[in-house]
Amino acid sequence: MQWELLTPPEFDRLAKEEQICVVPIGCLERHGEHMPFGTDSLIAHKIAVEAAKKEPCVVFPPYHFAQIHEARCYSGAIALPQRLTLELLECICDEIARNGFKKIVLFNGHGGNSSFLDYFLKSNLGREVDYTIYLIPMYSSGLSEEETEKIKEICGKNGDHAGEWEGSLVMAAAPGSVKMEQHTYAEPIQPQGRLNHLGRVRTLREWNAKYPYNTTGCPSKATQAQGEAMLEIYIDAFVRDLKAIKADTETAKLQSEFYEGMKR
Repeated sequence: MQWELLTPPEFDRLAKEEQICVVPIGCLERHGEHMPFGTDSLIAHKIAVEAAKKEPCVVFPPYHFAQIHEARCYSGAIALPQRLTLELLECICDEIARNGFKKIVLFNGHGGNSSFLDYFLKSNLGREVDYTIYLIPMYSSGLSEEETEKIKEICGKNGDHAGEWEGSLVMAAAPGSVKMEQHTYAEPIQPQGRLNHLGRVRTLREWNAKYPYNTTGCPSKATQAQGEAMLEIYIDAFVRDLKAIKADTETAKLQSEFYEGMKR
């Protein structure tokens, strides 16, 4: 039930009956030489759309404009200024709520968004709104132990960047988008460890110091069949999340209590 494909009567009915909208969030960044820039958003959007067929809700168009400053050195990345990134997502949530959706689910498909979205979630307590926001990471978080093991059986791992796991998922989510003939790096692509001497000290370039091609693992092992099998697991997990969110009444109560506390 994609926002952009709905007619006004369909849209108004879903806003009234379900009151839940999912925003699939990724970014535009390099995924090696062989995968599309929108990989993260494409996968998250596909999972959300398929889940909405089982547990009705409205799915917002793929949202690409989150945190990707570390990839600005590569072509294809779109990294907006920090304050604009926060303000834009805030305005999008406000507009979704103005259209009748009182529960907004941020479904994150890009690991580099994790800190940004955690901060966004907490910073929204600085203003009073008439809706609640839920944040769901697409990856291992929220999967049962059994589901995690199934993923590993299918692919041998649960997470990489432009490798077998992510390549398989985008092959299934957007068939024809992966151009494996353009992949030229020797496999397996291992971390280079150029900043290992710093230990636990964090820097601006730690990811790129490990993976300068923005690719990990063995991309050539990716298959659409693997991706389709894994997508089913992620879709079922997301359906479970949607059911829990629909049934939730405590978050809105806690939010109201918080607003009252701020007025003292």
